[in-house]
Order: sequence, then C-alpha cells, then structure tokens
Amino acid sequence: VRMNPLIGKLDNGAIDIVGDVHGEIEPLQSLLRKLGYDGDGRHPAKRRLVFLGDLVDRGPDSPGVLELVMRLVGNGAAQCILGNHEMNLLRNDRKHGNDWYTRPEAADPTEATCDSKQQKERFHQFLLTLPLALQNERLRIVHACWHGESLERIAALEDGTDALAAFELFDAQTIAAHESNFEVRAQAQKELDALNADLSDHHVVPPFLSANAAIDAAWQMGNPIRVLTSGVETPTAAPFYAGGKWRMVERRKWWEDYGEERPVIIGHYWRRFGNASTGLAGKYGPDLFAGIEPQHWMGLRGNVYCVDFSVGAKSVARANNIDHSHFRLAAFRWPECTVMHDDGESWKVAKAER
Repeated sequence: VRMNPLIGKLDNGAIDIVGDVHGEIEPLQSLLRKLGYDGDGRHPAKRRLVFLGDLVDRGPDSPGVLELVMRLVGNGAAQCILGNHEMNLLRNDRKHGNDWYTRPEAADPTEATCDSKQQKERFHQFLLTLPLALQNERLRIVHACWHGESLERIAALEDGTDALAAFELFDAQTIAAHESNFEVRAQAQKELDALNADLSDHHVVPPFLSANAAIDAAWQMGNPIRVLTSGVETPTAAPFYAGGKWRMVERRKWWEDYGEERPVIIGHYWRRFGNASTGLAGKYGPDLFAGIEPQHWMGLRGNVYCVDFSVGAKSVARANNIDHSHFRLAAFRWPECTVMHDDGESWKVAKAER
C-alpha cells in the first residue's frame, strides 16, 4: 500500500498500543503508570505509545483524555490513529455519548464537556492531523479492520487530503452510485411496503430483506474510511435487533480472511472478559470473539489481536450500580507480545493450538 499522510509510518522501536479509552481518564492514567511512563509520556526504556483511536465518548472526561493524548503526540512520546468516534467528531455528527462535543448543553451532567469554542476548534484541528492506519516492516495498526482494497483507495487520494475531506468524498461517491441504482431502490421500497411495520419495532420480526441488506452493505463498504474504522459488514443469515432496529447486515470476522504475514493490532470490537458480558449482550449482534481466548492471537494465520476490553461500558455499569471491574483498558506491548491491563494484570499473547 502506497504511503500517504492517512497511512502513516509506525515507530520502529518498542511500543505500547493502547486500546479504546472512551473518556476513561483514570484507567488511562493508571495504565500509563503500570506501563512505566511518566506524566509527559517518557519511558526509561525509550518505549513509545500508540493510541488506537476511540479516545472519546461515553466516559466521564473525554476532553481530559484528548488533552492528554494531544500533549503526548505533540511532544513526540506517542502516535495516534483515528477511530469511528473521532470521525463522528470531525463531522460534528451527533451520536450516543458525544454530546460533550456536539451539544454540550444536552450532555450528561456527570461528563466533562468542551469548555469553549476555542477548545473544540483545537480538538478539531488535532484530529485532522491524524492518520487512519500506521505500519512498518513488521507490524500494522488500524482501529477496526485492515482491508487491502480500502487502503488502496485511500492511498490513491491526492496528497494533502485529510480524513474528513476523504470521508465526504467517498460518501458522495456512494450516494451517487445508490441514486443511480433504480432497480435495487425500488425493490428495497417494495420489501418495506410488504412488511407493513417499522424496522424499529422490536415485536415484529421481519424476514430477510435482501435489497435493504444490499443497500446497507454498500453504504458501509463504499466508504473505505468506514471500513477501516468500523469494519467489514455483509448481509446476515437472519435479521437481528440491535441499536434500536432490525439489522440485515452483520459485522464480519475479517481476520479469518486476512492472509498476509504482517501482524495487525486493532481495537473497536468490545471484548468480553471475565463476567464482563453485562451490558454488552446483543449490542452488535453475535459475539465475534466467542471461542477465542483473550490470551490468544486470532485469524486465518493467527496474527491479529484485538486489545479493546470494553472500558467504554464502565459508564453504563456505574450508572446502573453494576460491578465494572471487568471492563478494562489495556495495552498490547510490542515486540514482547504481552498485554497489560490498567489494574496491573499482564499476560503473554500466544498462538492458539489448532
């Protein structure tokens, strides 16, 4: 894949790759201490940090997390890539959990919000400088999915195109293709008319709607930035209800098709750990990690690892007085291939025996 600013050069030294933080400043500070970093992100062994994106939303202090990461990137102690939550901020797209940025006046009173237009503008300018993926000769890092075709489309962009401009360009292309596809659009409407119910109605189980599924999959896969930051989606065998509506497409275990030699470290997909299924069941359909031990590499060649242990669920657990100790922030340590959690627990990541 040709390098351009959106596919950056990963530091060649020893690194610690931090999973999705989701505004949880205290677990982040604890994890950095456990990894051996000082307040400026300096490490006695000259290690550096890499953040996998989704720094923000849901937790109590997204601005604090962003300020900290901006400082560490600014002083050369860290690299950072964009996740889907940062893309939402860049687009000022209001989503669950990001009122702290998009509509501070409507935010949860337990959350810190942007304190000024100036701070919001600084955040926006910082996010515009970030790449979508990083790689060197030995390792690849992306928020959700290493997808060759999508990376090639991004690499072919004019130099100087930032992630926001690229996202809007790709969405415009997808919309144009959709609008010219009269047959599928007509078939999708016919399916909805025949259903005679709204897809948000939990009580009416719809049949599989093939044209609607094709449109949803094309929307996801037509924008390579969506693919890198939220994964591959394909039509599902059976509709499932998640996020307030019946869904005709599901997340695909793309790592089972990844045949390249270079390992990939990702976040994004909330892993259950211990008794951490509370609050996650049915969130995104089937558990993609069912049958995969958290200490194991996964995928076709056993060289993909997800380091997101659902720290983003802490806020829901706190609000409902549920034990949240199993929702953790973690970092993958390279080249050692160990995982460190914010409570200090550590383990070696090994190949699963087949």
